[in-house]
Amino acid sequence: MASASDGVVPRKHRLFVAAIDFGTTYSGYAFSSKDGWEKEPLKINSNVWNAGTKNLLSTKAPTTLLLNPDKTLRSFGYDAETKYAEMIEDEEDFEDYYYFHCFKMLLHSNKRLRRDTEIKDATKKPLKAMHVFSQSIKFLRNDLFKSLKKMIADIQEDDIHYVLTVPAIWDDNAKQFMREAAVKAGISEKQLSIALEPETASIYCQHLQLTRQTDKGGASFLGVAETGTKFMVVDLGGGTTDITFHERCRGGKLKEIHRPMGGPWGGRNIDEAFFAFIEELFKKDVLGEFKKNHMDDYIEVEREFETKKRAFTSESGVVKMTFPLSFIDEAKKIWKTDSVDEIIKKSKYAGKVKTKSQKLHIPKDIFISLFLPTVDNIIAHIQKIIEDNSVSFDYILMVGGFAECDIIQKRFKDTFTDKKIIIPEEAGLAVLKGAVLYGHMPHIIESRVARHTYGIQSWPEFDARKHPVSKRVVIDGVPRCKDVFFKYVTIGQEITPGYKLSQVFQALKPDETTLECTIFASWEKDPKFITDESCFKLGTLTVPLPQQRTREALEIEETMVFGETELHISARDTINNRIYNDAFFNLLDK
Repeated sequence: MASASDGVVPRKHRLFVAAIDFGTTYSGYAFSSKDGWEKEPLKINSNVWNAGTKNLLSTKAPTTLLLNPDKTLRSFGYDAETKYAEMIEDEEDFEDYYYFHCFKMLLHSNKRLRRDTEIKDATKKPLKAMHVFSQSIKFLRNDLFKSLKKMIADIQEDDIHYVLTVPAIWDDNAKQFMREAAVKAGISEKQLSIALEPETASIYCQHLQLTRQTDKGGASFLGVAETGTKFMVVDLGGGTTDITFHERCRGGKLKEIHRPMGGPWGGRNIDEAFFAFIEELFKKDVLGEFKKNHMDDYIEVEREFETKKRAFTSESGVVKMTFPLSFIDEAKKIWKTDSVDEIIKKSKYAGKVKTKSQKLHIPKDIFISLFLPTVDNIIAHIQKIIEDNSVSFDYILMVGGFAECDIIQKRFKDTFTDKKIIIPEEAGLAVLKGAVLYGHMPHIIESRVARHTYGIQSWPEFDARKHPVSKRVVIDGVPRCKDVFFKYVTIGQEITPGYKLSQVFQALKPDETTLECTIFASWEKDPKFITDESCFKLGTLTVPLPQQRTREALEIEETMVFGETELHISARDTINNRIYNDAFFNLLDK
């Protein structure tokens, strides 16, 4: 096993690194001490959650939040599901409470995301999404701290560096949203890093001794991945599929060789397909009435399906799912019949799906069909990436909870026959445990690839040979071209972390209180104008100016830092070198 210090600079000063994997369907945390990591990198502690039913144990808890009527935290995870169901069953005033489930997808490709963006709970009550996310992170942080307290009684908050994972395909505004939610949850800005999920999974795989592979050699990835080895990382989560390409470099570092790709395909799609199947089977809103009147039993069905989904393989036969008596009674009442079989005979599954002793018998081919649309979308997307881009690689690392699904594993092996498929043990924990490793080794990524073309608006002198007349304006007697895209970084460009680009701006008026610069982004390599269809406003850099100053114009050097997991900015007075620490890059108020 490679030692912790091989070629990678460790994080100093903090005694522990704690990672929070905030997922679409499930969330969890893990941690390790600096001393423990130096001796044994993979000795990472993670929590085990008990669903309280059918002995379902999980290393993560459902991303489910229950808030009191005053919007304070009531419970999270399995406990939130159970308490909310009990409220409904006991006919308490459950509608006064706020119940949120699987809400992370709000941040996926949401160009209009703002601090005041609202999200609706199970009873359609609106609440600010920032509060929902921060309360969820707050629970995980507090529970994590309690776990550490049991190990070290005198541990302090300052002893911990936190790592919060996000999909690599998320836009910059979603990353800022998560950072601000974490800070509102009580995590210090200086003790927080944002990590990209497929990156952390890739880091984890570099340290594994044993992996499951398509070949029978049983060699570890460390053993086969020499310097220069290129591989695709496919992070199959609950809500999204996140795809990146890495190259292994000297000293155990990694280099990103293609910008992140992916889409909204994950394990949650299979859950939705299952309940759509139940709706088709029983019709007449049987499922809707069952959920409304028997939420506790509905949650049991969700958990039962989760157990069957995890256990199902290509070798499995008929899937037998237990359904509560309350569901059967609801179906009989709505259909006005004493026979569930009579209801099923009226569906397109007549003669295929059967019932016996409260169990629904689902044929193997129908159960597999629940997976296929999502799996097909993922496979097609990867094939298109390979066809459209000249990216060569030999290995595919499959990570994330959905990667543990036998059906998708088999499809990958059958489709990508020229690649070696590697699925690490505990694929569902690869992101979380890799995030802990990343916290100890923040400089392990040697370079990244720009997701967009970034730039600002400029006003060059008008040139009739290349500028359209519609963009011509006259400023102080000089003909200029408005809305020109002045490029900083090009989409697909390889960038070393910490890569800086600066531009000097003048504050001409003595009464100006702030200096603002709008940053734009584009999906094209060479956008001409900020008004092009491919361009969008990314955010605004605001520098508060001194209230008392001379009449001379201030010259402020504004610097953007690229190549990190987040965009960073800084501002400096070019005359006296004053650093404006309160300069702010706002991506959430557009």
